[in-house]
Amino acid sequence: MRSILVPVADRPECQAALKQAFKIADELSASVTGCHLRPQREESRRSRERHFLLQFGRDNGESKKLSGKQVDLRSTAARRLFTGIAKSRDFQLVERPVLGKSRCAMWYEMVGSLDRLFRIAGPVTDFSILSRPKRKSSGQAVEFVLSAVLHSGKPVMILPQKGVRSVGSNVLIAWNQSIEAARAVTAALPLLVRAESVTICSCGPENSVGPKSSALVNYLKMWGVKSRRVSTRGHDVKDELRETYKESGSDLVVMGAYSRNRLREVVFGGMTEHMLFHSNMPVFMQYG
Repeated sequence: MRSILVPVADRPECQAALKQAFKIADELSASVTGCHLRPQREESRRSRERHFLLQFGRDNGESKKLSGKQVDLRSTAARRLFTGIAKSRDFQLVERPVLGKSRCAMWYEMVGSLDRLFRIAGPVTDFSILSRPKRKSSGQAVEFVLSAVLHSGKPVMILPQKGVRSVGSNVLIAWNQSIEAARAVTAALPLLVRAESVTICSCGPENSVGPKSSALVNYLKMWGVKSRRVSTRGHDVKDELRETYKESGSDLVVMGAYSRNRLREVVFGGMTEHMLFHSNMPVFMQYG
């Protein structure tokens, strides 16, 4: 991992995400890109993702037009936050990547919609770091997280609002034999090889068409990663995963996103939706 993307606004939760991003980047000898999204001066048509959210009552209409001065003030404050944290971690501020140079901090701004940000910036980074929306956040905050997961094409790390002391020292892999979970594990390998402990949790019988947790243990061995398996009954996956997380002393969950059926999860609730919006556990998630 050499590139971490962090969407930035002058908000406390962004500060927590930035601090963790620079800490992880320091450990991985990676660089951090801060991106601030400037709203369009004129109201544009809603994105398809926003329309989807409105259908399910997730948007409260909190979409305000801002004056040019307000937009500039917010951008300046966001950049000040980013550069301040970068300097405090001794990262070099540069305009663009330097060949062979690590631990750099880059800043840029983009005008447009949320899905535009992640469709353009997401694919050319290793993963993004965001803070989890508050329980009663606006539809825009929810859309922001969904856009990162669905449109970036890369993993997303979601952190609690108030931040955490450590992330990735003790990792819990939520394993359900899916392609999405396998891709999440592969993407997380730079974190897994540095972890002090790795636990693989499979909830319920492993009777799907896909590799069992024992096969994952063997795969990780080839990367020099020692792991242990924990199997639960699968009666209440959310509670069982949470209990395993606590018992194993984990500080990060690695899992696939929407590995079953996204529409069904949105309507009836599911593990991805729970981890994105209702859990306090840091999660590293891969979709598609």
